[in-house]
Formats: sequence, structure tokens, C-alpha cells
Amino acid sequence: MNKIDIVMMIYVTFMILATVISVKYGSAMIKKTGLFLPQTLIAGTVNLVLGVFGIIGWLFYSWGVNEFLFFGGLVSGVGLLVVGEVVLLSILFSRRNKWIQIYHDSLNGSSR
Repeated sequence: MNKIDIVMMIYVTFMILATVISVKYGSAMIKKTGLFLPQTLIAGTVNLVLGVFGIIGWLFYSWGVNEFLFFGGLVSGVGLLVVGEVVLLSILFSRRNKWIQIYHDSLNGSSR
């Protein structure tokens, strides 16, 4: 593997890690606060910001290497960012009721 392959693997891993971090944040905060929409917006923003940081890092690396690598990485980064946001929102919406129920159970359990 050459240097470009390693950098591309790090880039894709960072984009996937941004989505995982956002899901973990959204999950923990929805369980803790019971607020779905604000925590979903914050988790989406965290994913967006980390994804943009990843894209900017890629652009700084690939600018001097090759223009096709530059634009290819830009397109793949935007694609991964969109897919990551869709995955994040689908996970948060699919588990919403369970997490809000955990919040309500923690309120009922602590007031007894």
C-alpha cells in the first residue's frame, strides 16, 4: 500500500468515526434529558462539523498531490457525510421511543 491508500483509509475511517460519535452522543443525551429534537439537532451538527473537518483535512493533503485525487476525495467525502447523516437520523428515529422510555423509567425510579 502506498501513502495515498493509507491516507484514504484514515479519511474514510474518520468519517465513519464521526457518525459513530454522533450516534453515541445522541443516544446518551436523549436517555439523560428525554429531549429528542434538540439532541438530534446537536448530534447532526456534531456529525456535520466532524465531517467538514475531515473534508478540509483531505483537501489540504490532496491539493498538491493530484487534482483528480482532490476532486475525487471531495466528492467521496461529501457522499460519506450525507450517508453518515442519513444513518445517524435513521438510528436516532428508530430508537427514539426506547430511549425516551428509558428516560421516563429513570424519572419514575428516582422519585419512589
